[in-house]
Amino acid sequence: MNNETTQENITKLPLITVVVPCYNHGKYLKESVESLLAQTYKNLEIIVVNDGSTDNTQVVGSMLPALDRRVKFINFEKNMGKWHCLNTAIERSEGLIITCQDADDLALPERIERQFRALQATESIHNLCGFYHCHSEADVEKYRGVRASGDLKVVPAETVSQMVEYGFSTPGINHYFTAEFETAGTSAMFLKALWNVGFRFNPPGMGLRITNSEDSDFNVRVTLALRNTTVLAEPLYLYRRGTGTNNESR
Repeated sequence: MNNETTQENITKLPLITVVVPCYNHGKYLKESVESLLAQTYKNLEIIVVNDGSTDNTQVVGSMLPALDRRVKFINFEKNMGKWHCLNTAIERSEGLIITCQDADDLALPERIERQFRALQATESIHNLCGFYHCHSEADVEKYRGVRASGDLKVVPAETVSQMVEYGFSTPGINHYFTAEFETAGTSAMFLKALWNVGFRFNPPGMGLRITNSEDSDFNVRVTLALRNTTVLAEPLYLYRRGTGTNNESR
């Protein structure tokens, strides 16, 4: 948002819900949520979900609403799976637009604003952005200071549909395929109306999840069924590698 943005016109922007499922990532959780609180897009609802963690996630998560009234906390005593956490949080959400973030990852400050602007500019209903691979904490420190500005670099819906369709029909490709530009599956920003009409995050073994994560499964189905997905070809997400983001302990 520009420097002239006021609290009054901030609240006129649609409420965007960010779901943060967490399984045994208590050591990263506060930092992840703080990166969302620092977003240039301010009209947010942040729903943190503890998925039966055995570390300090419940303690950390229960303290987060005190940081900011925009943060809410859902606690599951038993491990239910990331797909269940996402569906539960979305069902309880108040936002017109939904996006997610893994509890061990970070968002650059402009991420939510620029993805929202991409949806607006293209009249698309589903958008993904790119990410930085962070193989170490040195990588996290290297990329967290990056700032995004200037014109949006948007891949149009027709092109995205063609690339994803190619990947889906090609043996050996079991992820959300967008050619040489990698997208962060969990960065998907979409109208809640999609969830309301039946698009859900699937459990293992259902839908396309035989070969894909719950993120890829959801994103492939939405892209190929509705063909109105855009990609913001900008790395706005810091993806910690090797920390195990899947919430399913079973």
